[in-house]
Amino acid sequence: MANHRPLLIVLAVGIAALALGTSRTPLWDEDEPRFAAIARAMVETGDWIVPRFNGELAVDKPVLMHWCMAACMSVFGTNEVAARLPSMLAALATALAVLRFGTRFFDPVVGLIAALAWLGTILAGIEAHAATPDAILTALCTWATVLAAEVIASGEGQLSRLSVGRAATIGLLLGLAVVCKGPIGFVGPLAVLVPWAWWVAVDRRVTATQTGTWFQRTRSAALPAVLDMLKSTRPVVVTLVAVAAAAPWYVAVWQQTEGAWIEGFFFVHNVGRFMAPMEKHGGGAWYHPVTMLVCFYPWSCFLPLALVLATWRTWRRAMPDSLVPAVGLILFWFAVWVGGFSAAATKLPNYVLPAYPAAALIVAWVSVDAARRAAATGHWPHPRWVAFGLGGLIFGGIATAATVIVAAQCGAPGSEPAAFVGIIPLVGAAICWRLAAIGKPMPAVYAFAGTAILYTSLAVGPGSMIIARANTIPAFVQSLDVAGPNPARIGTFTIASPNIVFYAAGRVHQIVRDDADAAAAFLASGPDAVLLVPAQKLSMLEAKLPPGHGVIGRTRPLFRPHDVVAIGKVPPSDRTARNKESLR
Repeated sequence: MANHRPLLIVLAVGIAALALGTSRTPLWDEDEPRFAAIARAMVETGDWIVPRFNGELAVDKPVLMHWCMAACMSVFGTNEVAARLPSMLAALATALAVLRFGTRFFDPVVGLIAALAWLGTILAGIEAHAATPDAILTALCTWATVLAAEVIASGEGQLSRLSVGRAATIGLLLGLAVVCKGPIGFVGPLAVLVPWAWWVAVDRRVTATQTGTWFQRTRSAALPAVLDMLKSTRPVVVTLVAVAAAAPWYVAVWQQTEGAWIEGFFFVHNVGRFMAPMEKHGGGAWYHPVTMLVCFYPWSCFLPLALVLATWRTWRRAMPDSLVPAVGLILFWFAVWVGGFSAAATKLPNYVLPAYPAAALIVAWVSVDAARRAAATGHWPHPRWVAFGLGGLIFGGIATAATVIVAAQCGAPGSEPAAFVGIIPLVGAAICWRLAAIGKPMPAVYAFAGTAILYTSLAVGPGSMIIARANTIPAFVQSLDVAGPNPARIGTFTIASPNIVFYAAGRVHQIVRDDADAAAAFLASGPDAVLLVPAQKLSMLEAKLPPGHGVIGRTRPLFRPHDVVAIGKVPPSDRTARNKESLR
């Protein structure tokens, strides 16, 4: 039973944390409702090959995420929880992969802390409760990396070779990752594993040879190490299985769209995003390292120290030889994902989510090692960094409360109670400091992990529920009788919000230009037509409205300076006073 205790803890804590963070909050931002609407269309139309949004071809992402959400909607109904359930399960699967890696290469304690660190970082918590592909991609890439590494680096001497079955399993995972988010699902993990395996092969050949200088031995080992790497990783098997897993859907969607989906996805959303910023999502080379200080919080308080120590110890071999391949892999893992996306022109914090398991492993190893040294010597190694890290934990709690309060004043009214989530890091820092001061370093590490889990779960669960009260568009759209026996037909005038499309429960007639005649024609097409218009655009339509039409409702969207109003057929009893008042 003891051997299974870390697994049971991760499962129990992971399920509890994910459940605490789960709520029926409306879908956020642009991506969640867009992807959920695509999945719902698959369920309603029965077409699970071609992704479509509002009746139009959707080329921004492949189909695996939509399949997962559509399957959950088929079982649990079309709702927010069903749309987000695949990400929750994927986050838990990633935690299990991290636990396996940490236990295999270090020990069960490091594996446990690493899995909890992954679950307790703010971006992982957000993506675990988001109807987006990033958590699924991360789970597939993490498991592929772990399954390959634990064989390749096992034993001594030359690299161990993947069995055909394991290579096929890795290829299947990579193929599914390609169906999840495109070529990066195949290129990313191999960009980590291939140079790392070559590096391990070179290192073992250099260590086994005693003649000549280190440089001479390394130079003579470089080429034979390439053959060692190729033999060990079975790239042909991995690639063939990945192609076999991914190609059927890509061929099918190419045929059914006459190449339109392939052209849009690969040339616009892959090459285009890499070469130039899209949707104003740009940033410099330091974008991802800087944003990780926020998104990997609370563990980002110790991430810079952990990376520096791991790099130094690997270079100086200041660790047991058995740990060198594992720590080296973690550093490759982190550097490839963060460095690769830092080179791309389009940047978003979630792009480097596959690096977060590596970051969780490195902070867990350094934290546990520091606690054990403190228990043995009575003194914490790097005490200033410990104090700095706890200070960062406190600062993050204060920043959380301040951010919520500012947001409440700038477009999210009623969100102030969510600021109490910021108290958790302050209390956690005090507990960790006290435990460290009385000579209980390992309990201090566990307390930090518990603080991170509780903070993240409450922030993305109850905290987001409170803030979501200001996200009024979903409830406003549903209030327009879009799901009744005679549902309203929704149109939009110069508004392109995926939230409207999803919550309208049907196709939305979008008028994207300032075409008042088109708006009037839509309203005149039937008494069930309702047009959503920005309040500042009302003056353009007033003279064009069909008889008996006026404003039947209005709301203020989240973080927007103007209302959105609904124009429709006004009941005769309300027509005179209500229409004149609303159009002002």
